[in-house]
Amino acid sequence: MKKNLKFYSLTFLFSLLSITGFSQEKAYPFAVADQAPAYPGCEDLDKDQLKDCTVQKITNHVNTNFNTSVGKDLNIQGQTRIEVQFKIAEDGEITEVRSRSLADNAEIREALQNEANRVVSSLPQMQPGKMKDKDVGIMYSLPIVFAMPEKEKKKDN
Repeated sequence: MKKNLKFYSLTFLFSLLSITGFSQEKAYPFAVADQAPAYPGCEDLDKDQLKDCTVQKITNHVNTNFNTSVGKDLNIQGQTRIEVQFKIAEDGEITEVRSRSLADNAEIREALQNEANRVVSSLPQMQPGKMKDKDVGIMYSLPIVFAMPEKEKKKDN
């Protein structure tokens, strides 16, 4: 019985490790890269300006391309947050896009996550980030706050 429990515990642990990304190639956080990835148009800027430009362009891309009719179609009211994480790979491609919506309703959560994944996956190829003058994968986290105006409640006369 103890052997079986130990076996199942180890099997579960290894399954968990592979799901959480230990099987993926190493990627560095955006904030610690020696040189941040460069969004097209930001390549010739100095280190700090490059980082700021890339952040601004990613944000603009998401704001411009996020399909807000998702909110209207699902009658979303108020605001909800979507956490998106993705990798800017060693070749500058956008990979490993994952998102998590904090919406209460499962249908809304899934729709927002799908839309966030679609928009982030459509980011253009970038110049890769660098560590010690070597192209490396960079993990990037992006919070998206999705807000729809609340409908006014009719006053009883």
